[in-house]
Amino acid sequence: NSTVGYAYEMPANVGPGEQLLTVGVIVVGTVSVAYALSVALQAVIEGQIERAMGVRRMTRQIEQLSNHVIICGYGRIGKNLGARLAYDKASFVVVELLNEAVVEAADDGCLVLEGDATDEEILLQAGIERAKTIVVALQTDADNVFLTLTARNMNPNLRILARGELPATERKLRQAGADEVVLPAVIGAHRIADLIVRPHAADLMHRVGNFKSGLEAILEEIHVTPGSPLIGRTIRDAETHRRHRLLIVSVRRADGKEVFNPDAEYIFAEGDTLIAMGKSSDVVDFRTEDLGA
Repeated sequence: NSTVGYAYEMPANVGPGEQLLTVGVIVVGTVSVAYALSVALQAVIEGQIERAMGVRRMTRQIEQLSNHVIICGYGRIGKNLGARLAYDKASFVVVELLNEAVVEAADDGCLVLEGDATDEEILLQAGIERAKTIVVALQTDADNVFLTLTARNMNPNLRILARGELPATERKLRQAGADEVVLPAVIGAHRIADLIVRPHAADLMHRVGNFKSGLEAILEEIHVTPGSPLIGRTIRDAETHRRHRLLIVSVRRADGKEVFNPDAEYIFAEGDTLIAMGKSSDVVDFRTEDLGA
């Protein structure tokens, strides 16, 4: 039977062959529907298993991170920051609440956690106790202030870089524990003003800081660590420009004092941080030959 209806009296013009054909069509249709449903169910199950395995694998990778960067928020700032850190081969993890942004971050190759960045449990999963820097870039200033306060309480040694939308928020972010506050609107206004007043200089500085510009020159920090061969040597002795084509723009001393455009007789000391401009390949050569890094 099974809804075919042949248990009932059939018209005389319906022969056994037609009945058999109808039964065959019904059987094939039923099997096709069952197969389609099983394929769809299998795809869903496999997708869930694959996602669970991906989350587990990503969790293990995050647990292995140390001295890394936590990016809270994968909006316009977070996305561009992630691309730059990936270019510089810096370790980082993204924390994002919106599922669409989480998927986008994963597609971009980022380690990402889905959750509220203001939740201490999520921050612990991101390795905040082992992290070196956290970037606070949520949608609202109120959330950024709260996250900054939470992060500072969880890791007193953490470097906190916070984004603020309104200039008045800067003071609140610093009071909450931010080391540096970035105001995109203010930076944008200064950039436009520089392009008006000193367009060529502004363009050069923009290209030096933009890894997509195609300009080979970069600004790099070079740290004079304990035991460095540079200690006690002058810039002239190190021949940073003649041998490596590097321009020492500035030196930040261990006591925080900055020496801008140091002369050739400047003596390097332990704890100095050199701000050098040159090709990335020249920076690598300098680190290898003079620093033994």
